[in-house]
Amino acid sequence: MKNIAGLFLLLIVFQSFAAAQIPKEGTWKGTIIYSNAEIPFQFEVEYPKDSESPVLTFINGEDRASLEATVRNDSLIIPMFGFDITLKMKQGSDSMEGRLYKHYRNQSYPFRAEYGLPRYEMAEEENPIVVGNRWDMTVNMGRSSEYPAVGLFEQNGNRVTGTIMTEVSDYRFFEGKVEGNSIEMSTFDGVHSFLLRGTYNESEERWSGELVLDNGYSRPWIATRDDSAELPDPFEMVDLTGKNIRPDLESLAVLAEQKINPEEYKGKVLIVQLMGTWCSNSQDQTRYLTEWVAENPDKEVEILAVNFEVNYSPEYGLGRIQTYKNRLDVPYKMILGGRLSKSKAAEAFSFMDEIVAFPTLVFIDKDGYARYFHSYFTGPATGSYYEEFDQRFNAIVEELSH
Repeated sequence: MKNIAGLFLLLIVFQSFAAAQIPKEGTWKGTIIYSNAEIPFQFEVEYPKDSESPVLTFINGEDRASLEATVRNDSLIIPMFGFDITLKMKQGSDSMEGRLYKHYRNQSYPFRAEYGLPRYEMAEEENPIVVGNRWDMTVNMGRSSEYPAVGLFEQNGNRVTGTIMTEVSDYRFFEGKVEGNSIEMSTFDGVHSFLLRGTYNESEERWSGELVLDNGYSRPWIATRDDSAELPDPFEMVDLTGKNIRPDLESLAVLAEQKINPEEYKGKVLIVQLMGTWCSNSQDQTRYLTEWVAENPDKEVEILAVNFEVNYSPEYGLGRIQTYKNRLDVPYKMILGGRLSKSKAAEAFSFMDEIVAFPTLVFIDKDGYARYFHSYFTGPATGSYYEEFDQRFNAIVEELSH
């Protein structure tokens, strides 16, 4: 009898201990740890009814993205959306530690999480420095890899949200703060862990700082407030007006068994998406195209995605396509284009030597001629630019459908 009572007491103690290790519901601060910076972000934990597996909602500004974790022994395993990336952490009620694994690059980064903390501790200043809504930026200035950018921001007291647009797409949703003459903002979207930090020089009326893009990897930047700052229109970077150029659709696939027969698309509008499963902007565009297909089932329009992989092999590439389609519910055809290469991605299109960015769209009319070209993607974080893309996309489809 004593043995039974002892076992019962031991079971109660074990259950209490196990319950103490379960992450609390509520808001957590996560941190990706680089050698040169720490990238903070915020997520919420909740337990849906009748489920022991928590759902984690990642928060960046106004963006919310939820994922269900798998509980394995004492750990949480979270596959990061359609990416070949996994966040693993040992469970704890108030704090957790683990690693973020980028399988496609064979890299991993330390990670920690703390319950109840904000992304940034923020002192509310009576008259915080005015960030401005738009910056004219130069990144990597003075170097061969220098490139222009436009910062888009919203400010509420010391809190700042926004994004950075470049000619290879936007950096998605940043969130952070200004204090004194300094700014710091971060984003974590499952693949990118970025940090923007800098200071304002009042005499020069200029911001300058560092953009941290990866472990040990950062770029200097300068910026001035400029409400007229713009980048080249992604719909105008290649002009196909008056040109009758048929893309070589048969060369799009790297595998013989996926080779495209142009007759399959005869009499239909075809939109070719040049993308990568490793790319967050490609994923934003894929979500847009997936929703568009669902909302326009009667359109005589086909979408064909051609995937280029960093860690290329036929087996890996085909596996990534299947996982990507399953996780994002992609309804259109996806084929493997080969190893990541901007020149390889352009081979089927004689009007260019290489594409500028992943993703890229090529609009092909019912007679098989390329009529419109769209370079870098301005995703949901860009606000009015994303809305303009939607309007232009639908106008082009309507034109080519008649």
